[in-house]
Amino acid sequence: MSGETDPQLELMFSFYERLRRQGPGSESSSRRALSLIPTLPPNARIVEFGCGAGSATIILASANAHVTAVDIHQPFLDALGSRARYGGVQSNITTLQADMADPPLPDGAFDIVWSEAAVYIIGFEAALRRWRRLLRSGGHIAVSEVAWLSESRPSELSQFWSNDYPAITSIEQNESTLQSTGYQPVAHFVLPPEDWWEEYYAPLRSELASFREERQGDSSAQAFADELDQEIELWTKYHDYYGYVFYVAKVA
Repeated sequence: MSGETDPQLELMFSFYERLRRQGPGSESSSRRALSLIPTLPPNARIVEFGCGAGSATIILASANAHVTAVDIHQPFLDALGSRARYGGVQSNITTLQADMADPPLPDGAFDIVWSEAAVYIIGFEAALRRWRRLLRSGGHIAVSEVAWLSESRPSELSQFWSNDYPAITSIEQNESTLQSTGYQPVAHFVLPPEDWWEEYYAPLRSELASFREERQGDSSAQAFADELDQEIELWTKYHDYYGYVFYVAKVA
C-alpha cells in the first residue's frame, strides 16, 4: 500500500467511521442471502470483501463459519474487532487490511466469497473474475450490486448515475455477466427499501448535521455532505427505479 494519502478518500473514511453500516443492507438480507446457498459445509471458509465495520461479518461468523474479513481501512477492521468480541464470535473472524482488487490470499481456499455494497469499488465483472480463483470446486459467491429496476427512468436520475457509477446495468445483464465469468446463477433478490432508509440513509443523514457543524469553513467537507444529501434526495424521489440486488451463484 502506498504511503500517500488521498485527501478526498480520508474525508470519506472520516465520515463513514461514524456509521454502524457503510452501505445499504440489513442483517435480515444477509441471512436471506446465506440461506440461498444450498449446501453450507461445516466450518465453512468465507472471505468477505469490503467488510466495513462488520455488519454482515458477525452474521456470517455466527453461522458455524470462519470469516476472513477484508477491508482497506484499518479503523473499520478495528470496529469490527470490537463488535466481534461483544458478540462472542472473535475466534471465527480473521481481519485483513488489503486491497480487494488484489487480495493476498491463496487460490481455492474458500467455500464462499461474500461482498455487500462494495463491489462497485472495482466493478462487478472485474470482481467476479478476480475473486473466482479463491473459490473451491462447488464454491459460491454472494454479492450485492446496484442495478436498474426499470427500463425507463427520469433523466435526472440517469444523469446522476452516469456521473456516479456509469457501470450500473440491469439485473439480467448482471446475471449474464455471472455466467460469462464462470458462475452459475442460483438466485437473486432486491433489497427492500428499509435496507436503504432505516439501516443506512436515516443514520447517515443524522450524522451529516453534526459533520457539517464540525467542518464549518471546510469547503471540501461541505461539498461532500452536499453530494450525500443529493444522493438521499434522489433515492427518496426515485427508489422504484433502482436498487441493490443480492446475487448468489455457484462456480460453474
